[in-house]
Amino acid sequence: MSRGSEKPDESPKWMSFRTLLVSSMLLRVFLIIYGEWQDSHMEVRYTDIDYTVFSDAASLMASGESPYKRTTYRYSPLLALLLVPNTIIHRSWGKFLFSASDLLVGLFIREILKLRKVPEKVCTVSVMVWLLNPFTFTIGTRGNCEPIVCAMILWIIISLMKGNLSQAAFWYGLVVHFRVYPIIYALPIILVLDSKLFRSGHKPPLEDWNTHTSSTDKKTLRLKSLFSRERIMFGLISGGVFLACNAVSFYFYGHEFLHEALLYHLTRTDP
Repeated sequence: MSRGSEKPDESPKWMSFRTLLVSSMLLRVFLIIYGEWQDSHMEVRYTDIDYTVFSDAASLMASGESPYKRTTYRYSPLLALLLVPNTIIHRSWGKFLFSASDLLVGLFIREILKLRKVPEKVCTVSVMVWLLNPFTFTIGTRGNCEPIVCAMILWIIISLMKGNLSQAAFWYGLVVHFRVYPIIYALPIILVLDSKLFRSGHKPPLEDWNTHTSSTDKKTLRLKSLFSRERIMFGLISGGVFLACNAVSFYFYGHEFLHEALLYHLTRTDP
């Protein structure tokens, strides 16, 4: 086929999405293996200190004890539960889990761009910026849990773009329980759930999200739209999931959970 007959948005084979995904996966596997070697042979460890905290908490949970017996473990017990295989299968289990979540973020970035009808070449380059970014691929391979949070947040965006309100609300309640700070995304989500633009079960017209109302009865319209059916449903579902997760955690771990996983983050003062 002549060069002039190639599609303008067609990516070269060396940078196809599949090739990018496989190479990114192999890179992360290599870094995890290398990290094990560096931890054993060098004074400066590759593994994030927080990963040791996660692993110790998971080990305590596996033995039937509270993960909060591990000092400085200030996360949801769900994180420790996910890392229980660290003590059963291999200590690097969590790194593989976090790195897989990092790859999932790449897939979700592509899905979001596809929903926006972005050309394939631009999609691939955009995903490449994430997957081959030294900052991002070292986070998961060193044992930081943030890729899981990123994946859940992007899935919430995808769910909203597809009109799946209940699914987005479920995952939002779960991610806020998991790491608390995604509560900051509540305002933009509420703004997106405009009753004139968003209908559960239908794809919202994203290009119209900036549309403003007419000047007629603006205050009344704003008040009504503030308490729209979509916003109330999202609040009830996400709030219910958040409270249910916290209730289960409190049932098993009591005030230790309440203080370490929730109240601590309201009063912490990082240097």
